[in-house]
Amino acid sequence: MKLLASLLPIVLSFALIARTVDAQDDQDKDSFTGTLVESTPDHLKVTRPAGAQGKTEARVFKINADTKIEGGRLRLRQRVYVRYVSGDDSDTAILVIIRPAAKKKN
Repeated sequence: MKLLASLLPIVLSFALIARTVDAQDDQDKDSFTGTLVESTPDHLKVTRPAGAQGKTEARVFKINADTKIEGGRLRLRQRVYVRYVSGDDSDTAILVIIRPAAKKKN
């Protein structure tokens, strides 16, 4: 029993360290949500409204074999969520989630 009591703080400290490292990894990954306006085999272009006066913000993300696409097939004018990592010269998408289309009310 004394052995278990002495191991408990050690196990808890490892769990705390693992959680801290995981949180730091999430800080290195950014996200962007908007409408898909351009899709090619090597990149995506996503736009979203940027404040007043009808301005939009556009971002281009490289995609590669490691990019995961969830929720269906990419089509223009779809709402998408992009999780990406920033590189020296561009942003690379690591996850693209296609948002379901809003249902029209009759």
